[in-house]
Amino acid sequence: MKTIAVLSRKGGAGKSTLAVHMATAAAAAGKRVMLVDMDPQRSSLDWARSREAEWPVVLEGRAGALFTTHRAAEREGIDLFIVDSRSSADAEASEAARLSDLCLIVVRPNFFDLQAVGRTVQMVENMRRPGLFVLNQAPVRRNGVEPCAIRDALLHLADHPFDMAEVGLRQRAAYQTAMWKGLGAQEDQPDSQAAFEINSLWASLAERLWPVAGRQTYRPRIVVDTDGPLELALAG
Repeated sequence: MKTIAVLSRKGGAGKSTLAVHMATAAAAAGKRVMLVDMDPQRSSLDWARSREAEWPVVLEGRAGALFTTHRAAEREGIDLFIVDSRSSADAEASEAARLSDLCLIVVRPNFFDLQAVGRTVQMVENMRRPGLFVLNQAPVRRNGVEPCAIRDALLHLADHPFDMAEVGLRQRAAYQTAMWKGLGAQEDQPDSQAAFEINSLWASLAERLWPVAGRQTYRPRIVVDTDGPLELALAG
């Protein structure tokens, strides 16, 4: 069983949106997925109540019980265990990170998220777990030009030891529209740019979690040049 912890110190960063979309993408790929909602807002659980599909299974996480839930999921043959972590609970986030094979650190390209990310990075490093930044709620291009906020965010994150995910997510109505229906955006609007983002991000994460023996996976380091183009896959 593989485990992903979705982490952010800031509320509203989009942890639950990312968690349920990775869970639905994994389920569509044939994985048995369990998503544990540790956030007191219970956003993932609210989404699951509107969902008709069998997978992913979404459970309410309880303080101090994550390890027990994780072990039970492994015994039940779950392929992927995702933790939608609580923003402000250091002990719970640390436990989620400790159990994980990959920590997704969700960051919006704004001052407050970027200033707070260092504490999450330090916690993941203390747990000696691999981390990956996921840029979320990125503004759309204007006249084909990326907003300065995205470039500034990538420059700031380049000072930290973890890589940036090859695919970022923009701020799109498609995500929230799908959530109201208990769906992922790629299920609700399969030909949309949101679907491209989710499917591409999941493919990238799956390669990291289940590498194919003998295959050298190319993972470009995101390079930010103050004058050059961004090397980050954000749909238009």
